[in-house]
Amino acid sequence: MLRSLLWLPGALMVVAALLDLIVTCIQTGEGRLSHRIHRPLYSALRAAAHLTGRRALLSWAAPLLITGTLTAWTLLTWLGWTLIFWSQPGALVGAESGQPATFVASFYFVGYTLSTLGLGEIVAPEPFWRVMTDVAAINGFFLLTFAITFVVPVAQARGERRELALLLHRAGPGAQALIVNAVHDHDHGLRSLTADLQPLLNRLDATHLNSPYLHRFHDHDRQDALDLHLPALGEALLIIQGALPGQNPPGLRRALASVDSLSRTFERTQARHPALRDAAVPPPPDLIPLREAGLALSPDEDFREFLHTHAALRSRLHAMALTGEWRWDQVAAHQGADAADS
Repeated sequence: MLRSLLWLPGALMVVAALLDLIVTCIQTGEGRLSHRIHRPLYSALRAAAHLTGRRALLSWAAPLLITGTLTAWTLLTWLGWTLIFWSQPGALVGAESGQPATFVASFYFVGYTLSTLGLGEIVAPEPFWRVMTDVAAINGFFLLTFAITFVVPVAQARGERRELALLLHRAGPGAQALIVNAVHDHDHGLRSLTADLQPLLNRLDATHLNSPYLHRFHDHDRQDALDLHLPALGEALLIIQGALPGQNPPGLRRALASVDSLSRTFERTQARHPALRDAAVPPPPDLIPLREAGLALSPDEDFREFLHTHAALRSRLHAMALTGEWRWDQVAAHQGADAADS
C-alpha cells in the first residue's frame, strides 16, 4: 500500500525541479530551490576561506554553485521519476526475462531514459507506462536544455564582470586614482567614468537583475575582482558629484543609478551575509590626493553632508568589498599600479 503512494512524492520532486529550472533560467534568475542550495554551499566556502585566511578559495564559488545546482536538479528529477515507476509493481520489466524491475533497475532505467540513450534493456509493458516513459524522456531533454541555458549566460556574465573590473583596475585602481587618471590621462576626462561606462554598466545591471546569484561569484586575481572595483567606481562617482564643483560630467547620474541598482541586487542576494550586518558606513575619504593633483574641491563640510545623504549606498558598497575579503582602504585609496598588484 505504501509503495503504491510513492508516485506522489516522486511527482512533487519532478515538478519542484522543473519549476526551479524555469524560474532560475527564465523568470527571476534564482528559484527557491536554487537559493536554498546556493546559500549553504556559499556559506561553507566563505567559512573555509575565512578560517584558512586564503581568499583565493572564494574564486571556487562559481563552479561550486553551478555544479551544486545542476546536481540537485538532476538528482531530484532522477529520483522523482524512479519513485513514480517503482510505485507500481510491474510497471517496468526486464526486456528478456519479463521479471518486474527492482528499485535499482528502475533507477537505471530512469537514468538512461532521462539522458535519452534509450538502451531498451528494461521496458514498460503497459501503454500507460510507455507514455510515461516518453514524458520522462521529454523531461530529460528539458533538463539538458535548461542546464545549457543556465550555464552559458553565466559564462558570458563572468566575462562582462571581468571586462568592467579590468577596465577599472587599469584606469585606477582605487576611487581617487580613477578620478585623477581620468582627468589627466584620458581624452574624455571624467566622462570616461560616466558616459563611456554606461553601456557596460547597463548590461551588468540587467544581467545581475536576471541572475542575482552572480553577486556570490568572486575572482582569484585583484584585477578581475568586481567586488573590489565596483565599490571603487561608486565611491569615485560620489566624489565627483559631491566634492568637485561645477557641472557634472554627462551620464553621471545614470552611472551612479546603475551602481546603486547593482548594490541593491547584491543586498537582496546576500541578505544573510555577515558583511551586510558588519559593514559600517565608511569614513569620508581623505581628498589630499585630489588636491595634490590640482583639482578644485568643495568645502569639506558640504562634502560630508552630501555623503551623509548617500550613507546607505556606501554601506552596501562597503559590504560588497567585505564579501570579497577586501578592505575599504583598498577601495578608496589612491594607489599606483605597482602597489595595487603587490
